[in-house]
Amino acid sequence: MRLLGFFLLISFCNLQAQEDANFEPKILNISFTKQNFQIDGLANEEVWNSTVKHADFYLQAPIDGQLSEQVTEVQLTSTSEAIYLFATCYDHQDYIIQTLKRDNFGDDDSFFIILDALNQKSNGYGFGVNALGAMTEVLVTPDDVDDTWDNRWKVATQNYETHWTVEMEIPFKTLRFESGKKEWGVNFGRIEPGRNEVHVWSPVPRQFGPTDIGYVGKLNWETAPKKQGKNIALIPYVSTAAQQNSDEGSDWENKINIGGDAKFAIGSGLNLDLTINPDFSQVEIDQQQTNLTQFDIFFPERRQFFIENSDIFSSYGQFANSPFYSRRIGLDQFGQQVPIRFGARLTGNVNKQLRIGAFNITTNEGELNQNFSALTFQQAIGARSNVKGIFLNRQAFQDLEMMDGNFGRNAGGEINLIRPDGKISGQFGFIQSIKDVQFGDDQHIYGRFDYNGQNFRTFLFIQDVGENYFADMGFNARINNFDPIDNIVRRIGYTQIGNMVDYYHYPKASPSINYHWSGIENFIIINDVVGLNQWYTRFRHFIFFKNSSQLRFRVNHIYDDLVYAFAITETPIPADVYDTWEVNVQFNTDVRKPLNFEGFIVYGDFFVGKKLTYIAGLNYRVQPKFNFSFSLEKNIIQMPDPYGNVDITLASARLEYNFSTSLFWTSFIQYNTQSDNFNINTRLQWRYAPMSDLFLVYTDNYRIENMFGPKDRSLVLKASYWLGL
Repeated sequence: MRLLGFFLLISFCNLQAQEDANFEPKILNISFTKQNFQIDGLANEEVWNSTVKHADFYLQAPIDGQLSEQVTEVQLTSTSEAIYLFATCYDHQDYIIQTLKRDNFGDDDSFFIILDALNQKSNGYGFGVNALGAMTEVLVTPDDVDDTWDNRWKVATQNYETHWTVEMEIPFKTLRFESGKKEWGVNFGRIEPGRNEVHVWSPVPRQFGPTDIGYVGKLNWETAPKKQGKNIALIPYVSTAAQQNSDEGSDWENKINIGGDAKFAIGSGLNLDLTINPDFSQVEIDQQQTNLTQFDIFFPERRQFFIENSDIFSSYGQFANSPFYSRRIGLDQFGQQVPIRFGARLTGNVNKQLRIGAFNITTNEGELNQNFSALTFQQAIGARSNVKGIFLNRQAFQDLEMMDGNFGRNAGGEINLIRPDGKISGQFGFIQSIKDVQFGDDQHIYGRFDYNGQNFRTFLFIQDVGENYFADMGFNARINNFDPIDNIVRRIGYTQIGNMVDYYHYPKASPSINYHWSGIENFIIINDVVGLNQWYTRFRHFIFFKNSSQLRFRVNHIYDDLVYAFAITETPIPADVYDTWEVNVQFNTDVRKPLNFEGFIVYGDFFVGKKLTYIAGLNYRVQPKFNFSFSLEKNIIQMPDPYGNVDITLASARLEYNFSTSLFWTSFIQYNTQSDNFNINTRLQWRYAPMSDLFLVYTDNYRIENMFGPKDRSLVLKASYWLGL
């Protein structure tokens, strides 16, 4: 604990001496027009001749606070139904375009707008486009950018020798806002990979992302926009699938699914989403991972129904330890779909300070049904702080009757105190586990402090998880411990303490380096059985070059006092104390180049033996239509007798061809010896109308052992249509 105190003392040193540039928000006045628009990327409408051009964009990265040399001009106006934007981005024609696929924003020559329609700096909307017209729309919160959100809007681009242009139409029906509110938040940004720069209209410090909603400028309406009429969308789908499971010796089975979603705007700030018999067959399969630990690994959510507005449910806890993990609903432990019968979700703002979320979803597991429900709120305090509360309930049903004792509930809350500039924040949270029998020691308590300055950045957190803390709808990697000797899983409560201290150095005169990043991390686990269970320390130094290449050095020290033996081979590594070191080096070449490479190598101790890990990645691009990537990860572990050796290979290849901004073909191949699986997933997507898609998806799984014996395969054709009412 004294060492942790020393780390914390270092993190506070010189904080008062650091002063950032003045990041005062800019102001833009917007007026209405009766002009009719044709969204074609051309400034043919008369109104663009009289609308003020807003230029003077600032650098946000790699340095901030000074005007960019590259000129960008933005014009903004509005009708009674939509916001219209025209932007001129001056540049040469040698654009970098990674892809034409939708929702792949950030690595291309791109332009974006951020709108905070409630002017609370708590959640907003982002709309972006690259120079060749590939669209992205996102939901923005202080902690996240959700690019799975989809809605209707229009954009077009045009390319010229000295510049490219953007014309956008953002319907008011796509946004949630208070009728009569005359001040919104707004910012504009531009990604310029040729210079490895990010530009923003209203300045944002470089330690935050360019979409940070806490630094939006002011959008003043001449006349506040009025509430729109009914905003309802029906999204029916039909899919047909042919499936074969060779493990079960079954023949091909054919089935047809019909279902859909509905979206209702309630008032100015609430969204009601309904789903009946949802189908997620078009969702890309999980990217497989190698697991060299005793604990579960976290896979991200990919299903849009669960991701949209998910931050209000999933932002509790520390790191992946959250009471809510949406993959507990409609997926089993192997990632296979469990049928969802129906679901309803209500999210959004009740007023400018209060945001709420609620859902109720029922799954069908044969004779046993599970009902999942949640209720949460977020009350704003001041500029960026909030108080939150959540209640979660899983209840099993059989023959429409609740099963006594077969439930799991969690209730708790959080307080987040954030300084208006976002540099200093504090958090305290408490989650209670509720089961049919309470044994005590059934809580998750946590707290955190963060400082994000220009040069020094640090955090310190602590969390305590009780032995009898259950999160049936959540994720916690460490609470369950497998004992391979008795072949049983045992629950062990623990306390975790984590600290990071980083220093960023930005050399002003270097012709090749953007910045250096040096730091130290400590993560300590103290459990209820052995006391000090694990102490992980990482020393690191990263170099970020102006040509976008990176060089990273790390030295890791791991102290492990195993509670139970670790069965990574047939002969488990015995429970004992292990003190190990490892070093690693990582390098990637200029990612802007059509051909680029990434290499990563780790060598050091592994309990009783030695471990060598290397990862090699190759990316090749023929812009804007063709992308190919290949990755190989090898883990070679050598241990003395009788434990044996381990040789794990994980390889993947992705091939993508974009016929246009509405027709895409993607193939993904994975080879994983640890899970004994070879997987092929190929998907054709055609966006034949706004927000309406046709998918053709083929998936095939094989066993690697025994000469690639087949496991299962499927062919799916799915069509959905967005019907706006």
